[in-house]
Amino acid sequence: GVSAMKQVLRVTGILMLLLVAGTTRAGNTDGMTATLTQVVQDKLSAFNREDVSGTLQNIHSRSPQYSNMQQALTIEFEALDARTELVSLYYIGHDDEFAVARVKLKTVDNSGKPFADNMIDTIAVFHQEDGTWKYWSHHVLGVEIVE
Repeated sequence: GVSAMKQVLRVTGILMLLLVAGTTRAGNTDGMTATLTQVVQDKLSAFNREDVSGTLQNIHSRSPQYSNMQQALTIEFEALDARTELVSLYYIGHDDEFAVARVKLKTVDNSGKPFADNMIDTIAVFHQEDGTWKYWSHHVLGVEIVE
């Protein structure tokens, strides 16, 4: 297998190529925007139901974050009553393996426990698995605390 560092470097390199070269083909932007939006919506729908396996189904099984995700989700679902919604998704581009979008999410917790409701701004990377686009990884651009 490829080491996690090599995967990170590969994804970073692909992201930079997409940003610089703009590999998006004319006419495919709307289709990819809709496809990636659906991936995010499906993941959030499962997350908001506190459905660990449903959330994991929308994450690529070889994602660098996949192995820790099941335990992290279980702990989070037990501790909080968080709900996350998609604020925006801006499609950046794709190649034959990866797609990139800027994704903003808003998370609010209703558990009464200490938690800062927030808006997170990310660059999200998606990767196909068995012909289906799935979440691969993300890089946080910023977090804003919301009231």
